Amino acid sequence: MEQSLYEKVANQIEQQILDGVFLPGTKITSVRKSSSQLNVSVATVLQAYSLLEDRGVIKAKPQKGYYVQDTIAHARSTNTIAPAKKTDSMPALINDLLHSSQDDSVIQFGAAIPKSQFLPIRQLQRSVGRLMRLEPEICAAYEFTPGALSLRRQIAIRMLDSGCKVQPNDITITLGCQNAIMHALQAVTKAGDTVVVETPTYHGLLQAIEVLDLKAIEIPCHPDSGIDLHLLEHALKNWEIKACLVTPNNQNPTGSSLSKESREALLNLCHQYHTTIIEDDVYGELSYNDGRLDSLFSYAQFNNVIYCSSFSKSIAPGFRIGWIIGGQFQEKIEHYSSVQSLAITTLTQRAIANFLENGAYDRHLRKTRQTYEENMHRCRDLIAQHFPEGTVTSTPSGGFLLWVTLPPSIDALTLHQSALAEGIGTMPGLIFSITPTFTHHLRINYAISWNNKIDSAIKKIGNLCHTQYLNHK
Repeated sequence: MEQSLYEKVANQIEQQILDGVFLPGTKITSVRKSSSQLNVSVATVLQAYSLLEDRGVIKAKPQKGYYVQDTIAHARSTNTIAPAKKTDSMPALINDLLHSSQDDSVIQFGAAIPKSQFLPIRQLQRSVGRLMRLEPEICAAYEFTPGALSLRRQIAIRMLDSGCKVQPNDITITLGCQNAIMHALQAVTKAGDTVVVETPTYHGLLQAIEVLDLKAIEIPCHPDSGIDLHLLEHALKNWEIKACLVTPNNQNPTGSSLSKESREALLNLCHQYHTTIIEDDVYGELSYNDGRLDSLFSYAQFNNVIYCSSFSKSIAPGFRIGWIIGGQFQEKIEHYSSVQSLAITTLTQRAIANFLENGAYDRHLRKTRQTYEENMHRCRDLIAQHFPEGTVTSTPSGGFLLWVTLPPSIDALTLHQSALAEGIGTMPGLIFSITPTFTHHLRINYAISWNNKIDSAIKKIGNLCHTQYLNHK
């Protein structure tokens, strides 16, 4: 995909920062001077600077200009990139945030869980009822690893939409996608090994890395283009990286998707440096485009990709049904699965298989994708109207998560606490990195039933942002 002029300008300035032309905390060239030096319009430079703010590279200081971020520049510098050290208070914070996201009295923009009206509840109810009538003994039966054959067959059929030709025996059923990723990490790493993750990224991946006693190098994930391949290459050159965890389709929390060219470059880089890619494709079927985006696994001519996904975002979060395709690591993965969980619930596997067989899933997806896209545009429009100047939102092409970059003076954790007191839940950006990087970012879930009450809640968050913003001026 050809870059726009402002993206080229942004990349040029970012490279100057990476090369040490502008040091952390220092002021960069003014908008007008950059316009003159680069022979582009002031509007183009403003767009480029806005993009760099969104990436977390620079920050605006009212009446003073633009400055290189103190902490981000160090993390992004190719001279200092290294495994990140976690903040000790992060697990407790995540636990508190997840518990607050379960409060039914709160308008929930926080947890990445679709509301029940976006799930095929009635169809699943019929599937479960039919199974219980015809096969009541199903509740007493164990479905040992690798899982129900009927479900694995249906998954193999669905994988064709993502460009993958696999057999049922290539697939292992797991307790959701998180469980699949844990198995993948266990198969390719040991304690003390180093892995690469996107930043920001899903907090569950960071917790998995911590539990397995792994080291992590965070590579920026841009909302417009995905993982930064330039910095990834630098990390691969300078560190022994065992695995690269990446979400190529509708990434959580940025909503980014990799272009075909970037996918091929990523696969080639990891092959060159003998690094296994662990692909999280949990949002893959929620792309708004007519055709589903191909998975990385479909490009994997080098057999260096482990594929992980689940039905938690599209069919039934509470069923906890995911799957993994491990390729050369499949035997190891099945062993870990068998030891850790022995068996996955038979009834839920068979119910989902039955739902997939009757053809209702594609109809459900078409309707859901359309609604999510409409909600996304409505949410972005409301934020543009009611949030402070300088707020930037992502433009996802799938999924149901919006990444919001607030003016640097707004603390998203304080905002979350203020909103929660008003009965509104958000998810502050702090939890999407090992280090306290995304302090003025938040993630908003728009897989909710939109109405005037939701409009008012977004407006209220904007008012709280304005209060913080004015207090810091």
